[in-house]
Amino acid sequence: MASGAASASASASAAQELDREQYLQELIRGSMLDPPSSSSSRAGRVRPLTDDEIGRFYCEVCMEWKLVFDRFRVSDGCPHAFCVACVVGHIEARVAAGSVPVPCLLAGGGGCSGGGVMHPERCKKLLDIDVFDRWCVALCERAVGPARARCPYRDCGEMAALEGEAAAAALPLRAAASKASCPTCSRAFCLQCEEPWDDRHGGGGGGDGGARCALTQLAKGREWRRCPSCRAMIDKIDGCKRMTCR
Repeated sequence: MASGAASASASASAAQELDREQYLQELIRGSMLDPPSSSSSRAGRVRPLTDDEIGRFYCEVCMEWKLVFDRFRVSDGCPHAFCVACVVGHIEARVAAGSVPVPCLLAGGGGCSGGGVMHPERCKKLLDIDVFDRWCVALCERAVGPARARCPYRDCGEMAALEGEAAAAALPLRAAASKASCPTCSRAFCLQCEEPWDDRHGGGGGGDGGARCALTQLAKGREWRRCPSCRAMIDKIDGCKRMTCR
């Protein structure tokens, strides 16, 4: 009889322990968030838009309909917008020709009256770094004007704005050489031909009593002229008298 009572007590204790374990497991499961199933995850995603569902605009340069993601506005003061490919091609052509600043793509044909002008920083992400650098250099040269000189040494190339006597010496195409020093590397060069200073420039002689510059002496003999805007040497061999600076 005692044996039966002990067995019943053990069974009751085991049942209570099982119920307690199940209770704890239910409590733990209730405190956790159920992970989303793969089906519910797929159902919650936004379906990507197709090209037909994305807005389009008409580029007046290439005359094609392009996605709105490909649209680029010239400037805040210009209402026109074009595709990126047309804008990049336009900038690269103008920079290669030295025709800066870069206007709206419709300015040449009279289609733009807003006077839109592109800014390098606004277009920087569209361009190769070498095109961007040449654009900035061309704008700096235009701002400085003809009274400027560039250091001829390949490891420098610094552009300097000339003032006073140096500016007066650089502007006209004279045979007399004028020596200058680069403000960055401190090396000497000739203001007339923008070449390193050597015996071609400092040899002296000539009726004017000054040092001679071989290139400018040659230019004087062949009646070359220097562009007042970019200071490039010009040798006119044919055509009318009108010259357009590049």
